[in-house]
Amino acid sequence: MSSAPADTILYAQTRALEHAAGLPGIRPLRIHALAFPLHAAELSATVEERDPFDLLDRYVGLAIAEGGFTRRADIAVFLGLTEHTVDRVLRFLGGIGHLYGTADALFLTERGLRSVRDDRRYTEKQERLRLYFDGVGCGPLRTAHYAHGVRILDRDTGHAQRTFRLLPEACGFRPGAVQELARRHDRGEYDLPDELLNLEVLEVGRAFLPCYAVRAHDGHRLRTLVYSGVADLRDDHLEEILNSWPTAAHVMESADSEHPRDHFAEWMRERGIAPQSLSWVDHHSFRLVLPPSRYTDRYSDREDGTRGKGTFSLAMLGAYVAPRSHVLQLWCDDVPTRTRAVLTRALAYATATRRTVPEVTAFLGRVCRQLEPEADVTIDDLRRHARRAGYGVLDLEE
Repeated sequence: MSSAPADTILYAQTRALEHAAGLPGIRPLRIHALAFPLHAAELSATVEERDPFDLLDRYVGLAIAEGGFTRRADIAVFLGLTEHTVDRVLRFLGGIGHLYGTADALFLTERGLRSVRDDRRYTEKQERLRLYFDGVGCGPLRTAHYAHGVRILDRDTGHAQRTFRLLPEACGFRPGAVQELARRHDRGEYDLPDELLNLEVLEVGRAFLPCYAVRAHDGHRLRTLVYSGVADLRDDHLEEILNSWPTAAHVMESADSEHPRDHFAEWMRERGIAPQSLSWVDHHSFRLVLPPSRYTDRYSDREDGTRGKGTFSLAMLGAYVAPRSHVLQLWCDDVPTRTRAVLTRALAYATATRRTVPEVTAFLGRVCRQLEPEADVTIDDLRRHARRAGYGVLDLEE
């Protein structure tokens, strides 16, 4: 089966690289597309629904709880109803777990007493749910992993795709993991609401969470930053697990064994880029230093609507690409070209959706740190650039 593109399973890896590069002191070195192993537990549970009381149901409950009546005949006399009517109500209350006993000895259950006290009819309903537990220590995933935008692959889909490398699970599913979670006071933070009771495991399958592991240097040591589909991009929960799991480190280190220049050589040759364009930034990372002519701020630089071989969008200047997992930063030594790239990227950011002045100012700060223009680019500079580019007045919320 053919492999689906990475960005149909997760977003493009450049997004993770840009986020990592924007963190203070962080320089991305490698990126690995991994499929983190999960246990998918199918559960049954009961949940109490809360509805308004029917009038007769409420008065019969009050007669027992507050009036002290425990015989059907006495309740009927007290409420001025026929025994047949009271019997029908009693059978209904018994059926929803509010009542137990016989016609001559009636008692409210704990649920029945709560219903009378709260003036709400509590009824029990069966629910089915799925919870995910990691395949390393069988700990529960956090609520963020159930949100829209997080795609978890079932076993067959995980094995069919070829983009994300499947990591082997380190432990089987522990039957007691669900009950341990149910007893936690913070269970709601792991997508298990307090209202769900009587949890029972029906079956357990395998699943995978696609993620990017960005190997980076922070100026002192190598670090691994993990990105999945959680809302704030960086997945701190998964990152903690991966950083303490020797198997994951071994998988990434074995893939990094080849010299970085060997990774870049074919990619550069296809684009007509000379090997000497590759330059060390420090002992860990590379830049691809290209002349201004290799960057264009137009959609294309040829009449047929395509970009020339080895030519990049000006907006990509300073961005990171990753031929075969090793990270390479696109660069230009010409300061005016880098300044134009700052303005191009900032204008695209400011006009993509309605932005505020603080948001655009923060973005400008991040891009200036990355591209190192001669002087920091200001909001006023961006407004002037917008007018020159034909955007007119740049409308930003204060």
